[in-house]
Amino acid sequence: MNDARPKLNIDRLREIGWSLWDPIGLSDMLGEWRGQPHEDEYDTYLVRTAGMLRKQRPASEVIDDLFFIETEHMGLGAVPNEEKLRERLLELVRAISDDPSIWSDGFTVDLNLSN
Repeated sequence: MNDARPKLNIDRLREIGWSLWDPIGLSDMLGEWRGQPHEDEYDTYLVRTAGMLRKQRPASEVIDDLFFIETEHMGLGAVPNEEKLRERLLELVRAISDDPSIWSDGFTVDLNLSN
């Protein structure tokens, strides 16, 4: 019996995260993130997001968590267009949930967003 826990592919998670979610704008300020001292800047949040999806938390809960992180925890405050931000966060959540290379066992999540 194999009790090995699936491994998280942090490199792939970072690729998705940096391409879709850079709330403090490091890419704009510093350019390339790969191999840079700041490449792990969002790891805690991305790993948390992947873990929530792995536990099959509702997409709305994951988006709310990311919204709180960006607007409150990071201290970035109110956003001019909350709906647009939530759409961007949904795009991030979808990308993480749909990518079988995030987890070593190929785990993906069906977000089931239909009403």
